[in-house]
Amino acid sequence: LFIPVAVWLGYRDEVLMVILLMLASPATVSAFNMARSMGHEGTLSASTVVLTTVCSAFTFTFWLYLLRTLGLI
Repeated sequence: LFIPVAVWLGYRDEVLMVILLMLASPATVSAFNMARSMGHEGTLSASTVVLTTVCSAFTFTFWLYLLRTLGLI
């Protein structure tokens, strides 16, 4: 949703690449540690970290390919 908006706003090259990196990064392990310190057993947090890490590899590659093909980066 945000990458097409960034392109529409006129972001290109390095700035668009930084936006892509920030949006494609997975959830951090600190979310698991925070959930554990707040008394939660952390199963959902651990699953979220694993799922977003696996999915980010595919989504980042897709967006990188698409933006290179369109000549935006």
